[in-house]
Amino acid sequence: MTRRHLATSGWLAMASAVLTIPWFFLTIVFADRGGAFFIYAQEGMLTVGTVLLVYLLITFRRLLHENYAFHAVDAVIAFLVGINIAAAAIGLFELIVPSMENAPEIISIVLVVAIGIMQIMFGVKLLQLPDDLKGLHKPYCYLNIITGFCLATVVLLPAGIVASAVTDIMLGTIFFQSAKQPEN
Repeated sequence: MTRRHLATSGWLAMASAVLTIPWFFLTIVFADRGGAFFIYAQEGMLTVGTVLLVYLLITFRRLLHENYAFHAVDAVIAFLVGINIAAAAIGLFELIVPSMENAPEIISIVLVVAIGIMQIMFGVKLLQLPDDLKGLHKPYCYLNIITGFCLATVVLLPAGIVASAVTDIMLGTIFFQSAKQPEN
C-alpha cells in the first residue's frame, strides 16, 4: 500500500471516530420521528458508517498481509464485514418498510451480539501479531475485546459505541504510523 492510501485510511478512521458517537445519538433521536428527512438521514448515516467500517477493516487486513504476512484474523474480518453488511441491510429494510419496523428487531439484536463476539475474537486473534505496532498493538487488541464485550451484552451498547470510537482513533494512528514507514 502506498503512503497516500495509508494516510487516507488514517483520516477516514479518524472521521469514523468523530462521527460514531453523534450518529449513535442522532439515530436514537430520529427513530421516534416520522418524515422523509429523518428516514433519509438515518439511511445515509447507516450506509456511510457501514461503508467506512468495511473499508477500514479491509484496509487493515491488507496492511497486516503486506507488512507482517499476518493472516490469523482474515476469517474474523470477513465475518465482521458480512455481519455488518447484513445488519445495515436489515436496518435499511426497517426504515424503508415502516410496517415491518419491529419484525426484524430480534434479528438485529442477534446480529449485534454476533458482531460483539466477532469483535472479541478479532482482538484475541490479533494478539498473535508479532509486531507491537509502535506500542498500540496490545491496547488496540484489548480495546477491541472490550468493545466486543460491550456490544455482545447489548445493555452496555452505549459504552461499546464509545469504545468503538476510541478504537477507530487507534486504528487511524496505526495507519498514520504505517504511512511514515518506507514504501516496499
